[in-house]
Amino acid sequence: MKKSLLFLSVLFVSIVISNAAIAADVYAEYEITGMTPSPVISKMYSKNGNIRTEVNMKMAGSQINTTTLMLKSNPGVTMVFNSMTKTYTETKSGKNAAVKNFTVKVIGNEKIGKYNCNHVRMTSDGKSWDVWYSKDLPPINFPVNGSNISDDKIVAELKSKGVTGMPVKIAFLKPGTTLPSMTMLLKKYEPKNLDASLFTIPAGYKKSSVNFNAEKMKNMSPAERKEMMMKMMREQMKQ
Repeated sequence: MKKSLLFLSVLFVSIVISNAAIAADVYAEYEITGMTPSPVISKMYSKNGNIRTEVNMKMAGSQINTTTLMLKSNPGVTMVFNSMTKTYTETKSGKNAAVKNFTVKVIGNEKIGKYNCNHVRMTSDGKSWDVWYSKDLPPINFPVNGSNISDDKIVAELKSKGVTGMPVKIAFLKPGTTLPSMTMLLKKYEPKNLDASLFTIPAGYKKSSVNFNAEKMKNMSPAERKEMMMKMMREQMKQ
């Protein structure tokens, strides 16, 4: 099963956090391959500790526009907006969540495009993903820092191994292999002034009655995650 955008957004935040952060506004683009037949571009905006992501993709013959917000005023919560139903769902990461059997292994220094990177492999609860962090780019200030035990443990482990900077590439690995099932590659990174309105709930959107818990979803089987996502989509379409 392909990873849902909802699940991906929560996991991505846990990977990107680091030990220092910049205050300047930043715009970045990641190209995602392996999630759909064609590459998908994820746009990310950062301002004053707030994060906005936008993904446009084709699914089941329809163009789906997905926007997420992670606000400094509401740490540990991701709001996911559905453009078809004009609703948004709150995703709670679980303030007291614990990372199971988490490890970080530094593989070595590598160059991805024009960036000098530190290649690390992270594992937790039987899942693995590779991340190429570059000190050439300062990390983005995410609103989840200090709000989640899982995040704190990742930050501490990265610090202990001298890993800092912004992820240039992320590869989610197939179970038991070093082969990627999905890859995210940084295509653009630029400081720029961003309008504060990007980090507010769009006019006309209402909160969905469907609840989503990221910690619960991480422990589900692929079939259970699929059923949960289908249920959420059915409920949102009713609204």
